Amino acid sequence: MTHLLLFGAVLALSAFIYFLRRFSTAWAMRRWQRTQGMVTTAEMRRSKQKTHDGCLLYDPVLRYSYSVGGRTFEGSRYSHKTADKDAGRLTQFIARLTQGSEVPVYYHPHNPAEAVVQPPAWQGSAMAALSCALLLVVLAAFLWAA
Repeated sequence: MTHLLLFGAVLALSAFIYFLRRFSTAWAMRRWQRTQGMVTTAEMRRSKQKTHDGCLLYDPVLRYSYSVGGRTFEGSRYSHKTADKDAGRLTQFIARLTQGSEVPVYYHPHNPAEAVVQPPAWQGSAMAALSCALLLVVLAAFLWAA
């Protein structure tokens, strides 16, 4: 039983660290500035990869331009790399766009070349980190009592 509690505590600690990092990134991005950008490319391109049964895969491609302080920048990030894992959301986003359409662009105030069109939400990561922390405390209490 102690081994199982210890294993659970290690998993809870790992999950806590993971969600805390995501929360930290999303929290910092709350201060990023917003501007309007223009889509230069929004398409699904055929990939060189195939599924296990031989079907071709497609990669979402997004490119946009935006101006900050009289300078024009180009971006291709949908969201921050810690939240970029969901290709489905990017695919749905691209499906709604056409070349030349406007999109909101969020850029780092001290480095305008760093931008995304969808900053990660901090609330979900905060709740997940809090839940993992509570689970860790409960498991630690059971371990202490054992």
